[in-house]
Amino acid sequence: MGSPNQPVTGATKRKAQLNLVAGVNGTGKTTFLLRNVVQRTQKALVLTPDDMEWQSLPTVSTPTDIYNLRQPSRIIYTDGILDTIARCYFGGPLILDDAMAYLNHQTPDTLRYIYIRRRQRGVDIYLVTHGLRQIPPQAFSFASYLILFATTENFSARRRDLQPEIYDAVADAQDEVNRLAHSNPYAYRVIAIDPQLR
Repeated sequence: MGSPNQPVTGATKRKAQLNLVAGVNGTGKTTFLLRNVVQRTQKALVLTPDDMEWQSLPTVSTPTDIYNLRQPSRIIYTDGILDTIARCYFGGPLILDDAMAYLNHQTPDTLRYIYIRRRQRGVDIYLVTHGLRQIPPQAFSFASYLILFATTENFSARRRDLQPEIYDAVADAQDEVNRLAHSNPYAYRVIAIDPQLR
């Protein structure tokens, strides 16, 4: 099976992934995604809540731009843009950066549609948050991997939302990464959430 730093290509025979990326500011999430996702593919789309991030990428804004995308680009969040992306974007990674700035405004049906249709559209999704508790519980149901950087919040509130083995693996990884971050602020761990990837 693929790993979370191998984007979908025509030659890659695996299902498209939903990868969760969590960590506080300054832990290396953007650098990781740039090196291991964006720079390894001919085409990628980064959805960001404002124009302060991912400035090295050209900005697209229309459904036609999204459909005809041929290079890594970014798009600034506006109401309804996730529906447009779901209809018009295919064949490359989709990074939902600082996702909690806009995912709370989406209906569960919209998010479920995006999570499920990634397979038909050949889209690996990277859902990026500043903490584990910001990840919508529904996302864990569809997740392939969790890429975990240092976090500060207490994850125990999620115990009731997750299967016990997933909760335990994530909680153990959080403890380990936070210990490692004392000597390496960019430490991270990759945890397989999908049982087929373990």
